Amino acid sequence: MKDNPLVAFLASYGPSAASDSLADEHVQTAVARHGVRAIEAPAPKLDAMKEALLGDDPCSVILTGTAGDGKTYHIRRFFIDAASGDPKQWPGKEGVLLTSLRGRPLRIIRDLSQLTDTAKAEEIEGVTRSLLGEDRETLYLVAANDGQLLKFWRDACEREEQGAPRRARYEAVLRTLTDMLHRDHEAPEDGKLRVRLLNLSRTVTGQTLDAVLDSILKHEAWESGCTQCPQAQSTTNPCPIRLNRGLLMGSGPDGSDAFRRRLTQAIRIAALNDQHVPIRQILILAVNILLGDSKKRDRPMLTCGEARKRAKDAEYARTNPFGNAVGLNVRPERRRALTVFSALETFGVGSETNTALDNLLMDGMPAETAAKLEARDPVYGDALFRQRLRQYRDGTEAATGVNGFAAALEAQRRRLFFLMDEPEGAGQLSPWRLTIYHHAGEYLAFAQALAASPPADPALVDTITGKLVKGINRTLTGMMVEETQRVWLARSIGRSDGASGRFTSLEAIPRKSATPQRLTAALDPATGRPRLQVVLRTPGRPDLASAPLELRPLLFEYLMRVADGSLPSSFSRQCQQEVRHFALAASSFIENQFTRDETEYLPILILSVGRDGQIQSRDIGV
Repeated sequence: MKDNPLVAFLASYGPSAASDSLADEHVQTAVARHGVRAIEAPAPKLDAMKEALLGDDPCSVILTGTAGDGKTYHIRRFFIDAASGDPKQWPGKEGVLLTSLRGRPLRIIRDLSQLTDTAKAEEIEGVTRSLLGEDRETLYLVAANDGQLLKFWRDACEREEQGAPRRARYEAVLRTLTDMLHRDHEAPEDGKLRVRLLNLSRTVTGQTLDAVLDSILKHEAWESGCTQCPQAQSTTNPCPIRLNRGLLMGSGPDGSDAFRRRLTQAIRIAALNDQHVPIRQILILAVNILLGDSKKRDRPMLTCGEARKRAKDAEYARTNPFGNAVGLNVRPERRRALTVFSALETFGVGSETNTALDNLLMDGMPAETAAKLEARDPVYGDALFRQRLRQYRDGTEAATGVNGFAAALEAQRRRLFFLMDEPEGAGQLSPWRLTIYHHAGEYLAFAQALAASPPADPALVDTITGKLVKGINRTLTGMMVEETQRVWLARSIGRSDGASGRFTSLEAIPRKSATPQRLTAALDPATGRPRLQVVLRTPGRPDLASAPLELRPLLFEYLMRVADGSLPSSFSRQCQQEVRHFALAASSFIENQFTRDETEYLPILILSVGRDGQIQSRDIGV
């Protein structure tokens, strides 16, 4: 029986130590060995590269990003597709590939870290001349992470004597590139450098993840390579690889794509929490969901032969895609070394729960929800769990550890998280209650609404902003207030390190008012995160804004939980300090806009909470 060569090819992308070397430069070898079409990952910055290098006034391009973001892949695509390069010349020798673009020389440095110190010293002057516009003929296409890039010019500065003309030129380039990286700008504001700085770490979006998944799940070899396998069409003992593929594709009876959608949302939440997942790691995740096998953790990928054996023996607990999604088929030390699994581990999927969700698992209530889930996935649900549950209730369970009831229950919680639909109004049956991010669904909806101008769902934005304001007020005052319409920038007096206080010298800042000062919610276009800031509006002049409170998912969760009744210091002291620093910065911003004479009356307001939960103030000014 002939195995599907696609399975063996995909396994080379899996979470094994050998896959570390499966960078773009090694993919073509694997394609030739297995005789299948390569997985086509998206190249979201390819158009920007073409615009910069092939435009009417071309300039050099520098690609930055972490390992696995696709820097080499972007360059290869540009060399072959846009520069009409000969694939046989790729990847070049000694780290530098020479070609031409419309008669202009193009020097490609596909990985700055691979150049020797001697080669770097030879290239630095040419790159600098190109970036400063001293040489408008030669173009450069360079790939490097942020640290390597800045070190390239920093080392060049150190090789030159203090005050030397070359050193001054290198320092000028270094200053501008540092500023561009800090501000996340693709082009210098002052126009002093002729360069586009493209950060691939900012490009992994839901569309990127969808493109990677489609390239794997819709590969033509799934149809042509499985025709001779009896398990391919079996309904009683289906092939676990094809079964997992169907769940991820949403090809079940109801056509739900809940698994894929939840996976995309989780990756986005991780990225917005500064846990960036490179494209290479997304490939590892997708392949592990399909081929993951926990029976032999030193070889965690299924072969076609092993898949047939798992199906024949009904060992589907070994191939559970929901456990594979968080890397449980991989040894812990290996799992922690992979960015995607370490990021998803922070969600706590499996260990987090509530009474309503455990009732759904233990008692099948609500019955309609339980039946819908079983119809969506009849293999990894009751078939694996009911007997364990019966033994647990009867007191006859003998297995413990990874084979015990607690482990089986955690596996079912993971299944719920990835397969459940988000109920209307979230609530206790929200799948996000199975993670530490109970309010992640609201966070994503809030960000989506703010992406439009005016907001796409004003009522939702108003409701969530009100809860965030309540959380801020409770954090700053230390009182269980119900104030949702105004922010009080409270502080302590006489204790510089106090986390909360009941004094302020400023009137409350409203959310909805015609007053000059307002608290606004907006989406940061660079990070994609919602943010709150105090805006000062003066007729005839541009609006002025305070330093924003960047709402990472963790900080959003903190404020929403505090608004729901959690104590500010019980969830995260770091988040508590972030809110306090925002209040101090906003207070300084407002005070700096209004000069006060030393003899002028200074209001000092003591804050208290009224019977209705609203904040009241009493002036004891001096």
